[in-house]
Amino acid sequence: MMTTYTENTSRHRTWRKPNAGRPALFVLLLSIAAVGVLGLLIAGPTIALSLSVASALALICLVSLAWAVAGPRL
Repeated sequence: MMTTYTENTSRHRTWRKPNAGRPALFVLLLSIAAVGVLGLLIAGPTIALSLSVASALALICLVSLAWAVAGPRL
């Protein structure tokens, strides 16, 4: 007896996210954030408190964006 495959088997495949994100973009964004943190640590004592807090929040948002857009998929 011959087994025939119908097109119904291909309909049940589901699309999955890839296991890895975009590693080059992820490394680039995290490198920018690391340089920003280093700059904030060096310039922190000489700049205003509100500017340093805003810079820290921007860097935290950059790391969050890097993880959400280009980070590894869990």
